[in-house]
Amino acid sequence: MSDLEHLNLAHLELASRLRALTPARVGLGRTGVSQQTRDLLDFQSAHAQARDAVHARLEAASLAAELAELTGAEVLRLRSAAADRALYLQRPDLGRILDEPSRALLANRTAQQSTSFELALIVADGLSALAVERHALPLVRELWHAWKAGASLR
Repeated sequence: MSDLEHLNLAHLELASRLRALTPARVGLGRTGVSQQTRDLLDFQSAHAQARDAVHARLEAASLAAELAELTGAEVLRLRSAAADRALYLQRPDLGRILDEPSRALLANRTAQQSTSFELALIVADGLSALAVERHALPLVRELWHAWKAGASLR
């Protein structure tokens, strides 16, 4: 085996071990100075899926109805200070602040409440409405059943 063949084999083995450790695109092959077509198309597909996920809309009304049915409790739908997705992508800090009507609603509920709340869960879509749609209800279901069974959620 020549030195070049040995080096190539070592590179392939290292790339294979690295790929087993991470979903990142490491150790990709080349055709001349360019990426292989397969790798380029895989990247473009993943990039398109990520863009679609970021711009997808959360069906908040449907999720709120399912959460209310599951828990039998009131579900408050609040909004962040980012008026829309485009603004949120430009100013993610606004996604961490409630808008004025939401703050007023919470202040009003707190003033009307004679006892403190025992449990409050916040579900927010952030950059992935799809993740919330897939995981929020099952997570809340597990938390709710554990809490009702007396488990401490602290």
